[in-house]
Amino acid sequence: MSMTERPQEALSRDPRKIVKDLIRRLISLETRKKLAIRVNGLEWVAKDRRSWWSRELIRDLAGENINEYHRFLWLHHLAYAAPYEVATRFGDENIEKSRKMFSQDLVKHLVSMKIDPGTEIRSIFEVGCSLGYQLRFLEKNVFLSARTIVGIDIDRYAVMTGAEYLREIGSKVSVRYADMLDLQKELAGKDFDIVLCSGVLMYLDEVHASEVVRVMLRHTGIMLAITGLAHPHVDNSGLLQSIPRERDLAFIHNIDSMVRRAGGKVIARRWDGANLVDGHSIYFVFATKD
Repeated sequence: MSMTERPQEALSRDPRKIVKDLIRRLISLETRKKLAIRVNGLEWVAKDRRSWWSRELIRDLAGENINEYHRFLWLHHLAYAAPYEVATRFGDENIEKSRKMFSQDLVKHLVSMKIDPGTEIRSIFEVGCSLGYQLRFLEKNVFLSARTIVGIDIDRYAVMTGAEYLREIGSKVSVRYADMLDLQKELAGKDFDIVLCSGVLMYLDEVHASEVVRVMLRHTGIMLAITGLAHPHVDNSGLLQSIPRERDLAFIHNIDSMVRRAGGKVIARRWDGANLVDGHSIYFVFATKD
């Protein structure tokens, strides 16, 4: 309670906020990071509560370094990363409708360029591939002639379990641990026909997300395909700056502008505003080198 706060006012505050504030004052951030990891392993605690505590224990980190806040949660398979498991993500029946819409639009726009996705696409690279389930879906259903299918992700657990499953089923998809902030090093000397980035740029601020777009575009042979959070009321292409979403501090970006600033050309896009598909907003951008 502050010196100017009356007792009844303090009692009326959200008890959870009082506890969180007290914990943050008394326990160092480094110790709280360890607690966030431990809390996630408590099977007797409901999953939604584990997710909540994992985020809230380090929420003040977001104010210091928003990129590092999201990076820590993904790196340790916490909060919004935790639901990504082999059993619930792989298989056509488990692919979310919004991802299927994305792949359908990708195919449509390749065909409009007179490119046959099934026979003319040889290499694919995905930034933020998680387990590799989207790449596996595309390998089976879209890019049938692709020989090089690679993904990177910062979630070590997802990469490890996904890679093991992909080996077991004889897939050509290869996933490995890497940070997208080191993307230039990962892609040095390499180009891919298709470069994908689905729901990943939202975890970087505008400056760093723009740099990732620039690097991806530089190493794109045919098409760069990106999904992002859609602003519910204003077409993202009209945003003057990126906006953090209140509930999870993920960013709503103007990806169209990022592509143009990187020297690329937006050949197709889709913005569905407040419309949600399986809980996800729809904002797709398809681009080529100008």
